[in-house]
Amino acid sequence: MVEIHAIYRLPMAEIKILIVDDDREFCSMLEDVLGLKGYVVCKSFSGSDAIKLLEKENVNLVITDKNMPGLGGVDVILKIKETYPKIPVIITTAFGDKKFKEESLRAGAFQYFSKPVKMASLLEAIDKALPANS
Repeated sequence: MVEIHAIYRLPMAEIKILIVDDDREFCSMLEDVLGLKGYVVCKSFSGSDAIKLLEKENVNLVITDKNMPGLGGVDVILKIKETYPKIPVIITTAFGDKKFKEESLRAGAFQYFSKPVKMASLLEAIDKALPANS
């Protein structure tokens, strides 16, 4: 006998993703891809501005870069997890290594990607990171 379990998830148009990256070109490209998939996207070009934005916006997931002026990616993860522990965070970097990957995951990152990011893999990680009731 086959059992069917319904999983309730908000329509993607109600799922808000925050992109945090000082590379405006990468932000725009990611915004376009996520927008085409139906997600609502907001952007921040610095870690400290992203933390302030989280106080105002109901965000379901964060994608952050590692290297940014001021508050870097790992610090962004730590601050988010301190105040908003249920928000999954995906981190990306152009300058990654195994040590940084481990540090990011210990800080609470859901997933880690080296740039250039394979969009299919990122979209799969987003789907896995979002709880069924997002």
